[in-house]
Amino acid sequence: MTRNPCRITGCHGTAINRRICQKHRVRARLYGDPHATPWATVEPLDVEAVVARQAKPDGLGAASRHEVARRLTALQLSADEIARILSVSPRTIHRWRAQDRTTTTAAE
Repeated sequence: MTRNPCRITGCHGTAINRRICQKHRVRARLYGDPHATPWATVEPLDVEAVVARQAKPDGLGAASRHEVARRLTALQLSADEIARILSVSPRTIHRWRAQDRTTTTAAE
């Protein structure tokens, strides 16, 4: 029996049925798009609400948490305070800040 490749460009998975692999089937079922990843999208309204309240968010994805950290950093909050609000370690905040500095430097 031959295995068919997933029809999604760049995917090396094996198609199970409907010509896409299990990973893309789950994404299509959950998010309506086989290319969707919840951790890669920023929800602006959720970000604004967390920044305004400076309280623990419910269900933010990784990209949204990173954006909240950026905005709270701009408000001069410490890494410890931002980590408490986002329920991550202060080391994560320092790592995100370093990534942002590297991205900013590379863009210039």
